[in-house]
Amino acid sequence: MKEPIIEVKELTKQYKINRKHFWAKDTFVKAVNHISLQLYSGETFGLVGESGCGKSTTGQVILQLIKQTSGKIIYKGEDVSQFSAKRLKNWRREVQIVFQDPYSSLNPKKTIQWTLNEPLEIHNIGTKESRKALIIKTLEDVGLDANYLNRMPHELSGGQRQRVAIASAIILNPEFIVIDEGVSALDVSVQAQILNLLKELQKKYQLTYLFISHDLNVIQYFCDRIAVMYLGEIVEVVKTDEVGLMPQHPYAQALFSSIPHMNDDDQKKVVLKGDILSPNELQSGCAFQTRCPLAMEVCKQEKPELKSIAENHVVSCHLKEEESYENRCAI
Repeated sequence: MKEPIIEVKELTKQYKINRKHFWAKDTFVKAVNHISLQLYSGETFGLVGESGCGKSTTGQVILQLIKQTSGKIIYKGEDVSQFSAKRLKNWRREVQIVFQDPYSSLNPKKTIQWTLNEPLEIHNIGTKESRKALIIKTLEDVGLDANYLNRMPHELSGGQRQRVAIASAIILNPEFIVIDEGVSALDVSVQAQILNLLKELQKKYQLTYLFISHDLNVIQYFCDRIAVMYLGEIVEVVKTDEVGLMPQHPYAQALFSSIPHMNDDDQKKVVLKGDILSPNELQSGCAFQTRCPLAMEVCKQEKPELKSIAENHVVSCHLKEEESYENRCAI
């Protein structure tokens, strides 16, 4: 059986909430709540959900930019949390991230050459001459050239800045890259260019992507598998080519029914009602219980577990145990 390049086991990240009174008890909010994922070499794994559901936190914890409260991140069979400082530094060459905003992810006071040279210096890669040659080659790989070496970030367009950010991520020849809303700040036409570039680079550099986005059209186009996240929890994981045909969780159905189609008049949109629970308010049961049109009593009492319902398809919902589940949940 194929081994995952990244395995997330029962990952939790919680933050302490400031107490309103000195004598009040400490309370915590779980931004990520006991999630488990497996990412395989060469695939693009999508993570989608509403703003505030914990997508970006998950990506940053996987890369250890922030530390988890509990759970494990396994990289090629090794527990990342047990890495020594030296091993962690070397690991930084193997994993990278592309942030959402190309306007703030680059140092505004440094040239493009300095930006791309810095990671090479940190990891003592090559000589001054070989580094410059590598920088030019990497710029060419992302659709730029040597004319950009001495330019400042403010002299570039949004798409050009994001190409530089991508170049900064791939220049160390990593195996795994987190793309955190990497095209959401760009114009639609530029988004398509960047997505196609990322696909080309994935083949050329043999990359594995964790692609975080709230844009459902982009997720469907770009990703091989999709995990749907709600209030810090994974509620469904499915292959992309199956999403439009058989989303099983009511939240996933509502999410993907909102994608516009050419025959929009015939499209049945699922409109969710009810209040969204705060992560620190949920004591028991399903996190989606207050908005689910099919909620049952058991949904208030027991938290559903992710269970396989087909090959490459898992869902967390009590309704899957009902005989009429498929008919009741169909869009």
